[in-house]
Amino acid sequence: DGTDLVLIDQHAAHERIGFERLKNQLAQGKIEQQELLFPEVIELNLREDAELQEHLERFEPLGFVLEPFGGTSWAIKAVPAYIEKKDFKTMICDMLADFTSVGASDISHQAIDEVLIKMACHGMIRANQALQLDEMTALLQQLDEVDFNRHCPHGRPVMQRVTLHDVEKMFRRV
Repeated sequence: DGTDLVLIDQHAAHERIGFERLKNQLAQGKIEQQELLFPEVIELNLREDAELQEHLERFEPLGFVLEPFGGTSWAIKAVPAYIEKKDFKTMICDMLADFTSVGASDISHQAIDEVLIKMACHGMIRANQALQLDEMTALLQQLDEVDFNRHCPHGRPVMQRVTLHDVEKMFRRV
């Protein structure tokens, strides 16, 4: 950027983009879903199964369609549209832990944000993941499209700026 060097944490940037996208879609009523061609079946323990039955209605507005599949198994039929296929069981169990911690009453905006943060984190580019030039360009364009406060939802900086003066100081030129 001019004479400045701007370093971007690709995971933090993608996480911020995902979080803002999820938050905006939820504010509009429902997070966009993607049906899975082949439902993924997950096996839960008895506690997780009971928690999922208790909080099942909270998952659909967040983009998930889950159906009982016998015993403590559940079929995942749809997921939030932009989330890449990852470990859905871990994501669902993390979300259950958040739902259970706040109880069955209405969930506060802060609690919903915590769930959205976890969803955004699970489906994003990883810090050491190699990106192609077109992927880097797309990430920067998407970052320009969201309103963010220079930090990912966890509080890590998305970017750092190093000025020419900083570089010159590093090499003892000034």
